[in-house]
Amino acid sequence: MSKDDLFHLLQNGRRRAVLRYFASRPEQRKFDMRTVAEAIAAWENEIPVEQLSSDQRQRVYIALYQSHLPKLDDYGVIEYNQSRGLIVPTSLTAMFEPYLEGEFETAPLDQRVTVPKDQSSLGSAVRSLLNR
Repeated sequence: MSKDDLFHLLQNGRRRAVLRYFASRPEQRKFDMRTVAEAIAAWENEIPVEQLSSDQRQRVYIALYQSHLPKLDDYGVIEYNQSRGLIVPTSLTAMFEPYLEGEFETAPLDQRVTVPKDQSSLGSAVRSLLNR
């Protein structure tokens, strides 16, 4: 896979979220698409899965179903059986892990890194995050 392809796939937050979800469960070999969509919706809305509304679930589910999972499948990063809702990571999935660290932290909100509102320290905050 070329660097351009790798960065193209990483440019979308939901694709990164899918890959991060897989990376956080290295022992799991198959994933249910609905479960992945719910987890990503919960991360995006910063609430537990149990508190998700139908609309919150559906927005993520549709985007993954129609766009993001087929694209990852086209590049060979996953094997996606759309009709069964089954996702299987491939050997290419692991190559994305170094680029995913720190995304969608499971730490409580008050322990997460925040970007300062003061623009003068924004650059140093970004550099700090990138150097992790």
